Amino acid sequence: MAKKQRIRATVVTITMALAASVSSVGSAQAAEVEYWAGKDVILGACKGWLNKRTSDGYVQAVVQSWGDECAMWLERKRLGTNGYDWTRVSNRVVIISSQYKTGFHWNGTDAASRVCITHNTTGREDCGLAAW
Repeated sequence: MAKKQRIRATVVTITMALAASVSSVGSAQAAEVEYWAGKDVILGACKGWLNKRTSDGYVQAVVQSWGDECAMWLERKRLGTNGYDWTRVSNRVVIISSQYKTGFHWNGTDAASRVCITHNTTGREDCGLAAW
C-alpha cells in the first residue's frame, strides 16, 4: 500500500512539474507579443488589430468577429529603391463568430504594415493605420 502511495505521489509531482513548465513557456511566448495600439479597424461586429513581437518587431494581424461574417488580411508598404505600395502579404481569411491570427511577418526598415477587413454583409472594406 505504501508503495502505491509513493508511486501516486511521484506521478502527481511529475504532472505538476510538467504543468508548471508548459505554463511558463506559454507565458514567455505571450509576454513577447504586444498589442500595437491605435492600428485597429472596426466594421460592424468585426475588428482587426496588429500585434508586434518584441524580439524582432515582426507583426501579426488579428481579426475577431462577434457574429458578423468578415474577411481579414495583412498588407505591407515599403519605401525606397525597392519600394512598393500596399500589397497583401498574408492569406485572406473569412470568419464568423471566431478569431483568427496570421503568422508573424517582417516589418523592418522603411516598411509599414496594416490590417484590413471586409464586412461581408455590407461589402464595406477598411484598413487600420499603418504601423511603421
